[in-house]
Amino acid sequence: MPSFPANEQMVDRLIAEGALWSVPLIAAFRATPRQRFIDRVFQYQRKADRWRELITRDPGPQELRLVYSDRALITRLSPCKPGEPQIPISSSSQPSLMAQMLEDLRPEPGMRILEIGAGTGYNAALLAHVAGPGRVTSIDVDRSVLAEAWDHLRAFSERQVELRQTDGRSGYPPGAPYDRIMVTAATPDLEPSWLEQLAEDGLLLAPLALAPGLAYLVRGTVRQGVLHGRLTRAAYFMPLRGEHDTGPAEAEEGPVPAKLQTLPAPWANWFDRKHLRVQWHAFIQALIFFGLLRGLAVHYRTLANNQAIFGVSDTEQGCVSWLGSEDWQVNGPAGRDLAWQLWRAFLDAGGPWPTEFALTASPQGGLEPGPGVCYLRQGPRCQQRWQLPEARERAAWI
Repeated sequence: MPSFPANEQMVDRLIAEGALWSVPLIAAFRATPRQRFIDRVFQYQRKADRWRELITRDPGPQELRLVYSDRALITRLSPCKPGEPQIPISSSSQPSLMAQMLEDLRPEPGMRILEIGAGTGYNAALLAHVAGPGRVTSIDVDRSVLAEAWDHLRAFSERQVELRQTDGRSGYPPGAPYDRIMVTAATPDLEPSWLEQLAEDGLLLAPLALAPGLAYLVRGTVRQGVLHGRLTRAAYFMPLRGEHDTGPAEAEEGPVPAKLQTLPAPWANWFDRKHLRVQWHAFIQALIFFGLLRGLAVHYRTLANNQAIFGVSDTEQGCVSWLGSEDWQVNGPAGRDLAWQLWRAFLDAGGPWPTEFALTASPQGGLEPGPGVCYLRQGPRCQQRWQLPEARERAAWI
């Protein structure tokens, strides 16, 4: 294979930054140049309010910098329709996240692997380098996406990736059972078909979109039709599309009452540069996730300065609290009490991170609450039990 210096530099960076570490996956990334899978990139120009298409098929220095940047790249937009804006419907994931996901998946030679969401074909090519020829099936609902992936994978025909057009929510029964199932599009819940098609002791990895602005990768194994796992890291993907879906739905920003009282947040000044031990976004996601488990509705909006802010509300009480890095915005005493009760409960539980909870998900229901800090939640497809272990260990701060 010809030399691809920019790809080598990208792989070196992924290793040095801790996103990539296993020898088989390092070899897969080195043998699979990203530029072979990206023909064009769409960049949104805010001032002009339009998308700019950049051809990267024969990249020059500028295009190479973009292709090998640690960024997710938009590779396909929705069809043009009169009066409707085009929206992204396909992308190539951020290389560091892709590497971390593959490390989470732990592919091995000879494994049977199903990828749900073909994208450009890049991820399937990486998996096939590790698993071996004819061991990877990649499915997508969009025939045009599959055609582009097929065109890219022709250059790696020895890996024998199988491409099939079908609704990813149904998996692909003809190839089941699978040792690994990897979902590369955001899903509001785990599909029962995925759990049914996973082999005993196999691993499922999927981006779980729990609420607006709150999405994590979930990894787990299945025993007797029930998934046992946990969240691994925050990750944002385009939604998994059905056959008649045109693209992602707009996120609901949530209630913003006309009169809001501003109160100082108890954590004001904790997240400035002088005292920074954890990023604000990671902290507020942990707090909001805890509120979600406690049955609160979660909201997300962007302020005029492009800062993201989360809110929680209790629909029965009719109160809402928007929680910022320096202050709270609440609709009266009920909103204040809602925020304060959530904050104190979070502290009393030891400030749990979302990745510390053990997840049990059952399509049939029937889950019982466990001891200590434990919450039952009903998702669109599965009943979920989130259990906080009594003994917890955390990695040291770096």
